[in-house]
Amino acid sequence: MTATPHAFALKPELDQIIDRLKQFAQKAYVFDPSSSDRTFKIAASDNPAGIIAPDLLPLIHKRAPGIKIAFIFPDTAMIGEHLERGDVDLYIGAANDAPQDLIGRKLFDDELVTAQRIGHPRGDGSLSLDEFCSLDHLLISSRGGMFEGVIDGVLAEQGRRRRVAVSVQSYALAPLIVASTDCLCTLPKRLLGRFVHSLDLFEPPIELGTFALKYFSHPRMSADPAHQWLRSMVVEAALGNA
Repeated sequence: MTATPHAFALKPELDQIIDRLKQFAQKAYVFDPSSSDRTFKIAASDNPAGIIAPDLLPLIHKRAPGIKIAFIFPDTAMIGEHLERGDVDLYIGAANDAPQDLIGRKLFDDELVTAQRIGHPRGDGSLSLDEFCSLDHLLISSRGGMFEGVIDGVLAEQGRRRRVAVSVQSYALAPLIVASTDCLCTLPKRLLGRFVHSLDLFEPPIELGTFALKYFSHPRMSADPAHQWLRSMVVEAALGNA
């Protein structure tokens, strides 16, 4: 079948009507988390996931035992489209990681701290800049294989350098490697703070600012009761461990 010219002329108006019907349907139904068996997909790299998931999942399972949560790695180039289509329900990332047409809310600002293994040969005193530069470091390289990052740029401005001996792509690997080597790593406190049984944490000897984490959603889902509930759970989880 081939659409007539008249049908093509009606298409823009029909699209608007369909959008209004979808918005009406989203507002019309009631979402009951205690009885829902819905699956939500949250796009987040392993750093935001490692920070949020340990607080979010127990909270959700307590309030909504039938709900499933899938954490998936984001395709940042396509995240706006994935959120609009409903392939992803929520995206959690850094403040500048998402398109401007998405709705974002800051969850928290986190400071960066430097970690070493408990029993490190240097001792457990505060870190001097000389020590920081002379010791081996582990760096997270999201692209893989890089041995310089933001910290190295800050050091270069002061005429200093450090030695990055290990580069990994996964934040989840960092605490495990640091706990079994003499490398240092500098990452968000809310992530490293979960490993104080095996790591000592210190204030870095250079000014690094803070790490901001936000969630992003598509305006199309603003009035959806299920999405409203999910967003409220993420905010509660983020604030609960602030």
